[in-house]
Formats: sequence, structure tokens, C-alpha cells
Amino acid sequence: MRVIKKTVALCLLLSLLTIGVQALQKEPKSIVAHANGNGVLKIGDEEFKVTSVVIKLFEGGRAEINLISEITVFVSGTWARAENNGKVINLKITGGATGGGVEANGELHLRGEKAIERVSLNGASKTTHRVLSLNFQAAE
Repeated sequence: MRVIKKTVALCLLLSLLTIGVQALQKEPKSIVAHANGNGVLKIGDEEFKVTSVVIKLFEGGRAEINLISEITVFVSGTWARAENNGKVINLKITGGATGGGVEANGELHLRGEKAIERVSLNGASKTTHRVLSLNFQAAE
């Protein structure tokens, strides 16, 4: 009887460990997320109303962001999941938007696996040093 209890307990423990490993393996290697909504992109003294955002997060940590407004802005950089919340992606922007590029940091909050809840970025142009900020909230 004691051997059976130990065997059952060991099988249960191995099953739980296997489920945990499978859950880790199901995380997508790359993500394409998008949303329509309302936001403001500020570049220096200029403001642009942002109506859509498309974000591509590639395996290996590369990120591409398209901001749809009266102009379309493309920026690129890197991404990593926040340690304390799996729905939050930390973004580091290192290129795009201007000829010399942009340096900015921000967060992407996901709603599900492929939908954006909100995006925020703060930084500056590398060449003109104009301040850049983005605050975008997806529509319900």
C-alpha cells in the first residue's frame, strides 16, 4: 500500500512538471499585435493623432512598430517581456522616425496574445534632440 501511494505521488509530480514545461513551450516566438484606437504622437512641438498601431515582435528580441496617423511612422528596436507581468512588453526604440533615428523606451500592454491594450513611448531624436512621446489606448 505504501509503495502504491509513493508511485502515485511520483507520477502526479512528474505530470505537473510536464505540464509546466509544455506551458513554457507554447509561448509564441514572435507576435504580431494590432489595435485601432486613440492616441497622440508628439515630436517636438508637433502633435499627430494616432488611430492605429501595428507591432511586430520577432524571435530574438527585434521589434518593428507602425503608427498610423495623418502620417505613417515606422520605428524599430528591441523587446523583452516584463518579469512581473506576462502581458507587459518592455520596448526599447533604437531607430526610425527620423533620418538619424530615435532613442526611446516604453511599454506595450497586451490584451490577449495578439491585441494591443495600450502603448506608451518616451524618448528623443538622436540628431535634433526633439522630444518624442506616444500615448495610445485601444478602443474597447
